[in-house]
Amino acid sequence: MGNFPVEKRAGGIVFKKDSGQPQFLLVTSNSNKNKWIIPAGHVEAGETNEETALREVAEEAGVKAIIIHDLGSFQYNWYRENKKILIDTHIFLMKYIETIHHNPEGRQVKYFSLDEILNMNIWEESRAFIEKAYQYMDSFSEQL
Repeated sequence: MGNFPVEKRAGGIVFKKDSGQPQFLLVTSNSNKNKWIIPAGHVEAGETNEETALREVAEEAGVKAIIIHDLGSFQYNWYRENKKILIDTHIFLMKYIETIHHNPEGRQVKYFSLDEILNMNIWEESRAFIEKAYQYMDSFSEQL
């Protein structure tokens, strides 16, 4: 993808079950309040992807969760301060444990069904990873 600075990020697709069906957590973007996103953020010095993902879910969604499965990563180009960078985001499937803060960072936090997500204003990469999470969960539904 070119020789650009790489910004490492990590985040989590958090789910909880409602009447046996998974509901997936999304938060509103700080830069576009009409776009829903997977909670994710910068990997800080000395942090693992897993630690970052758990921290970002707590900070952006106010939720404590546990990691169930590594879903992999995706990359895209972005411009910051008129310079092209490569964003590399690692995503984990997480199970909801408890809410620890309400309305963190002034974001909306909400759970959606897969059907709702397929018709929402979210990034295509996010939609693809939520579908991947759903397929994984479908294979192991009795253990989740």
